[in-house]
Amino acid sequence: MNSQKGPNIIKYCVVISTASLVFLSIIMIPVARRGAYWNRCLNNTVKRINQKKDELVGWDQGAKEILAVAVCNGAVYQSKLNSEL
Repeated sequence: MNSQKGPNIIKYCVVISTASLVFLSIIMIPVARRGAYWNRCLNNTVKRINQKKDELVGWDQGAKEILAVAVCNGAVYQSKLNSEL
């Protein structure tokens, strides 16, 4: 085995590993932005639901968060809450 082959292999591995990490970091930027947007949506929706205390008597925090998840995921299309359910 050539004595120069060992350091070259290590150098190539370091370069490829570094390039892979940079590539993965760039790919993750849109995912992180979407997650931050979704968290803002969830927090703002829960805050809005908590402001409607008179209309949502008897709802616990878990039910409010489930409704907020549905709103942020696009499952609820009406902006009016129907509290007769």
